[in-house]
Amino acid sequence: MLKLFSLFSGIGAFEKALERLKIEYELVGFSEIDKFAIKSYCAIHNVSEDKNFGDITKIDVSELPEFDILTWGFPCQDISIAGKMKGIKEGETRSGLYYEGYRILKAKKPKISIIENVKNLTSKRFANEFNSILKDLSDLG
Repeated sequence: MLKLFSLFSGIGAFEKALERLKIEYELVGFSEIDKFAIKSYCAIHNVSEDKNFGDITKIDVSELPEFDILTWGFPCQDISIAGKMKGIKEGETRSGLYYEGYRILKAKKPKISIIENVKNLTSKRFANEFNSILKDLSDLG
């Protein structure tokens, strides 16, 4: 059974997808800051709020449990055509939280990582950012 850790969890779309695909997993933790999303996540997935590690910027990777799969969809507001399109800037934009997810991915090196974002990330405007993400992932293997 896969051990799952979920970042930027929202209401748990990745978890719902795994369930629908009949892929068994054990949730070892999740990271979400929106109080309504947390309540919804826990109700939908029948888990305790104690599994929430909270703000990703405050997660100490040495305190994270081991896991096989990391699912995450870092904020898209600064990439989306519906947003301000400021890009992925570490410490400056919400989409810059990509680097926090990458920090955890790099430290824990799970067997599987699934990352999602908006289509505009693959546009010409964000080609450098997209290629940088691909390089980061390639460097980790």
